[in-house]
Amino acid sequence: MTSLHKHHDAARLIIQSHINKALSEKLVQWNDGLNYTEFIQALWRLFLNNDRFKLETQTILEQLSHDEALQLLADEIDITKLKAS
Repeated sequence: MTSLHKHHDAARLIIQSHINKALSEKLVQWNDGLNYTEFIQALWRLFLNNDRFKLETQTILEQLSHDEALQLLADEIDITKLKAS
């Protein structure tokens, strides 16, 4: 496994954890008027700025580009879970 794959895998685990924590703590919710891209960017800003998520999110950005991190977030978010919450 290459170093890049290891970074992606580690970042994916952090993002999954962040999403689950944000959902369980009701820090994020979906409404049908949201633009998906803007939602992903807003969720990323939450992860960057909220003290519960900030350090691990900054670690992701030390390993991956901003665009790669956003793509991972978009890949991992499950809109059906958001709509159900």
